[in-house]
Amino acid sequence: MNRREFAKCIGAVAGVAAIHGFSFANEGEKKMKCAVVYFSWSGNTRFAAETISKKAGADLFEIKAETPYNSNYGKCCDEAQPECYGKTLRQIKPIEGLDLAKYDLVFVGSPNWWGTMAPPVRTWVTQNKGALTGKSVCLFQTHGGGGMQRVGKEFAEIFGDTAKVLSPKAFSGSSIKSSVAALEAFASERISGK
Repeated sequence: MNRREFAKCIGAVAGVAAIHGFSFANEGEKKMKCAVVYFSWSGNTRFAAETISKKAGADLFEIKAETPYNSNYGKCCDEAQPECYGKTLRQIKPIEGLDLAKYDLVFVGSPNWWGTMAPPVRTWVTQNKGALTGKSVCLFQTHGGGGMQRVGKEFAEIFGDTAKVLSPKAFSGSSIKSSVAALEAFASERISGK
């Protein structure tokens, strides 16, 4: 068999394998199954979540408060600030179709509200930490200038040593739409375990 015939054979085998869903990963290696779970009030965290989900090939799920926050910024602040300072768990709606047992890595997205996670995210993480035992979890958050503050630390504290908490990352909300490359790099790095 010459090189040309060999290349044709390899191409044919790869084509058949792709049609039938086979992978040529290293033996024992499997593709990491990822989910992105997020809460967004203004749309910035939603944009980040959608970008990370697309890059990671991850399923996307939105956390929704049972009683939505007011759409007026000032009134939303009046509602959310005492909840954030008190680390209050705000009631959330069940997320349809989310089975955490299917995932190896779960990205969790939150806006930074008063230096911490938005209350619906704190609620979701608290309710699901048992289901995330033994999995990798990674926080990403958007902010209006405050950076990470206590968000990453408090996220990790909820899990303790039950999950592998990967390094969190903060993204500026005002420049989120021009941060696609940084969001994609973040997703790729965390999938590779960095």
